[in-house]
Amino acid sequence: MYLTLIPIIIFSKILTWFLKVTGEGSGTALPGRIIEKYFPRTLQKLVSQIPNIIIITGTNGKTTTQTLLNSIFKEADINIIINSAGANLSRGILSEILKQCSLTGKIDCTHAVFEIEEGTLPKIAKVLNPKIIAVTNLYRDQLDAYGEVDITQKYIRKGIEQCPNAKIILNYDDPRTSQLTKKLPNDTYYVSLPDQFSKELPYEGERTKQKSKVPNYIKAKNLKVTPNLTSEFEVLGKINNKQIKFDTQTLNAYGYFHVYNVLIAITVSKLLDIKNNIIKKGINKFNPAFGRGELITKKDKEKTVNFRMLLVKNPAGYSLNLDLIRSVKNLKLILLLNDNTADGKDISWIWDARFELLNKSDITWMILGGTRAKDLQVRLKYALNEYSEYFLDEDINKCIEKSFNNANNNDTIFVLPTYTAMLKFRKLLGKKLE
Repeated sequence: MYLTLIPIIIFSKILTWFLKVTGEGSGTALPGRIIEKYFPRTLQKLVSQIPNIIIITGTNGKTTTQTLLNSIFKEADINIIINSAGANLSRGILSEILKQCSLTGKIDCTHAVFEIEEGTLPKIAKVLNPKIIAVTNLYRDQLDAYGEVDITQKYIRKGIEQCPNAKIILNYDDPRTSQLTKKLPNDTYYVSLPDQFSKELPYEGERTKQKSKVPNYIKAKNLKVTPNLTSEFEVLGKINNKQIKFDTQTLNAYGYFHVYNVLIAITVSKLLDIKNNIIKKGINKFNPAFGRGELITKKDKEKTVNFRMLLVKNPAGYSLNLDLIRSVKNLKLILLLNDNTADGKDISWIWDARFELLNKSDITWMILGGTRAKDLQVRLKYALNEYSEYFLDEDINKCIEKSFNNANNNDTIFVLPTYTAMLKFRKLLGKKLE
């Protein structure tokens, strides 16, 4: 292998160990950040050993799609590497590879599935040289992330342009993603939901209606949202002139919009020649990633309370989750808004989220928390038909205590937190993120 990498790798492993021992972190970013700065060719040397690299990008759904693929690949007995814990910048990918390679730089895997932030894609696409790039969607995000959504679209397009041999998987229902490979040489594959579901999603632009003319295309059919908010559906379509058909499939994820992630995972798997029965087993064994429908239980003596975590990061995700919980009876709700760097400093995006949907919910009580809880309170004052004072405290620990005291035994409380609020909430309940 590359002998010059040995001291670099040893340094990164010692640093990762030190961060864990001291409790200062888990090494998902800092080792990569340092080595990326002083030894910029390290990533290229390491990833050149991996023949099959899959990139997942887009505004929402990257982690869920990656988690689905990880589950499928395990069933297929494929040894893979992923950038876990949402470390989706180049330094996070490098950190993960450094943790998993040997001291001589050898990587013992044939496949890698990397979720990559949209703005990072054009900076790293050529280095990774992916076999497949999947784009989940392009929604309006926090304005201090990349600005307007057309800028994000240009970033992804530039990334794809650097990889003319990559196969591209796109969300056909999203006008901005469906046009990403226009006039490019890449083989393109599309996924779609039934019209009655896709038309409810906050896509921007005019949608293409001639779906039948697309050669490589799979769609969900007979999609139903179950009483417990998961989804049942069938899959039908064609990939490289081969008919694709999956009978009724159940997805253990909250929200029908996650079916897009399943369709992308199926397409990736078929492009890698994984058999249908293996794909089905992987989907059946899938469990949501941290914060994405995750259930956390708190017990105290004779009382047990469940917290269902639904991560919200932008107007589209917030609106979809508010719509999802409308059918919940006697809804107990915690809304947490932070403005740390990972959340976005500019929280004006909450005014684009459809909090008015709460008027159609059967709310028993609501708690507001996080560093910008008072901004949430103002937003609700304008959104709700009947405004009242809800319990509010910026201290998330106090929000947990209040909710637990208010809840009945075996109640489920729905928690809609931004990213760092979700991490804090999980940590306070004993769920430390690795």
